[in-house]
Amino acid sequence: MCEDCLERADINPLRAFDCKNDHCSEVMKGAPLAVDNLCDDCAEHYAQVKAYLDEAGIAYVEDPTLVRGLDYYTRTVFEVEALDGGVGAIGGGGRYDGLMELEGGKPTPGIGFAVGFERIALALAAQGGSLETAEPSCVYVACTSPRERDVAFRATLALRQAGIRTEADYQGRSLKSQFKQADRLGAVACVVIGPDEVAAGVATLRDMVTHEQVSVPLDGLVAAVTSQKGTGTF
Repeated sequence: MCEDCLERADINPLRAFDCKNDHCSEVMKGAPLAVDNLCDDCAEHYAQVKAYLDEAGIAYVEDPTLVRGLDYYTRTVFEVEALDGGVGAIGGGGRYDGLMELEGGKPTPGIGFAVGFERIALALAAQGGSLETAEPSCVYVACTSPRERDVAFRATLALRQAGIRTEADYQGRSLKSQFKQADRLGAVACVVIGPDEVAAGVATLRDMVTHEQVSVPLDGLVAAVTSQKGTGTF
């Protein structure tokens, strides 16, 4: 194999999948794939990622040879493609859970990505879109424990599919910390989902300005959020 691949064998062997050398590409056709050799925790994590993508209706292609250029990625890496206009990949990234610790910080989950602004502009033009839009109001979806995360995810998805800008917790914060984050994001309403709400099939809708709360059916959440007084333009 080429000198670069021989060096990568000690640093990050997966980078050899990305080599443009024809001989290296031929050699790597017989290499074992990471997806076939995952530990139980990583296999469960990967399955959950795909389950969320499926529920969100996001089309994806599994590419076991996809490699990002940085060597500190862990678990999932990805690229996002625009299918219209022949633009191709407009960005990509992945998880890097060990990066903060590597730099002397405390262990911190991480995920990041980079985008090509020119490619995004071309993709928007191909789809008749524009960057010249006002930032909409924000709604925040909070859950009281990981047990309610799937319900919170579905609520977040429903609001986003209705065109409502929606944020949620991704770090397992306490409910109090989630309220603080909602304030920092300028959320005008907060949807709270706990075990009592899940059991009753409802959500608590909290006005972040007046702090008034009402209980609304989960299947009527979008209509309730849209009609809430003082929420601005969604």
